[in-house]
Amino acid sequence: MFSKLVNFWVNKAVTESLLSSPKFHEFAAKTHHHVNTISKKAAPVVSEGATRATIFAKAFKETVIKESENLAKKK
Repeated sequence: MFSKLVNFWVNKAVTESLLSSPKFHEFAAKTHHHVNTISKKAAPVVSEGATRATIFAKAFKETVIKESENLAKKK
């Protein structure tokens, strides 16, 4: 129980000190900017990957159907 109280007060002190720190706000703003930039650059790549995966899945499905039909004809 004592450790939970100590943990709570330490977390509260750290959080409050970070919230009042201009350097932390600057760090958070820069990090936010970098994450947004990377996300915008990655969006077309992710979209293209999803399109390719859809095309592959469709082709794979068609191949499996054709092969199963060929096996059924041989029997």
